[in-house]
Amino acid sequence: LCQGARHLEVQVVGDAHGNAMALGGRDCSTQRRFQKIFEEGPPTVAPDAIFERMMREAVNLCKSIGYRSAGTVEWLYLPATDEYYFLELNPRLQARAEGGGGASLAGSTRGGI
Repeated sequence: LCQGARHLEVQVVGDAHGNAMALGGRDCSTQRRFQKIFEEGPPTVAPDAIFERMMREAVNLCKSIGYRSAGTVEWLYLPATDEYYFLELNPRLQARAEGGGGASLAGSTRGGI
């Protein structure tokens, strides 16, 4: 049983030339019936060093499989021990409508890798 676990996501993008980068991330832990109620970006529950490692590992995963799209690498993070475990790679990147009629990526002001 994982008590206090958090659901953290890293937004990634990869291209046909083997390049990949992390665009930031969010905390998607607040859910009801397996649906996210809100997403907090940047994820403040993980220390910067831990989340930066998550972003590097997400990029390494994308490069290792030749990922050619935008998506999210999802992690189960345990704040008590700073351990985290891979959940899945979702082949999409969500966009949210902003009040002014434009769109922006749901995510982080934390720098990407």
